[in-house]
Amino acid sequence: MAINEMSGLIPVTALYVGLHALLAVVLANFVLYARLRSGKIPAWQPDAALRVQANFIENVPIALLLLLVLEIQGASQLLLHGFGLSLFVLRLFHAFGLGTYPGANYPRLIGAQGTFVLIAVMAIGCLGSAF
Repeated sequence: MAINEMSGLIPVTALYVGLHALLAVVLANFVLYARLRSGKIPAWQPDAALRVQANFIENVPIALLLLLVLEIQGASQLLLHGFGLSLFVLRLFHAFGLGTYPGANYPRLIGAQGTFVLIAVMAIGCLGSAF
């Protein structure tokens, strides 16, 4: 199949992969900024920025892979957009909570636990579409 024949096959996943890639770039730049800033302010540590980025890298690829499989399997676009947008918002909640408040807090909890629940729901959807 030529590339032109394949274009547009997974438009929903393409949208959310693009959005999450941009968010990954923003988070990576926060880490860079935090590292540069920590050299000037000894008491300031870049731990929160590093943890936000690491958690993003741990969870988002599997979620996007699940989204891709669901789209290939023919899930409704409305459902796919719901999953993709939910993932994006949950990752923003997590980044805001972990990067802004020390310790446990509601935005961080909602972002992290919401992401885990979303991944589990999408995984069950993938398993269901396999039979």
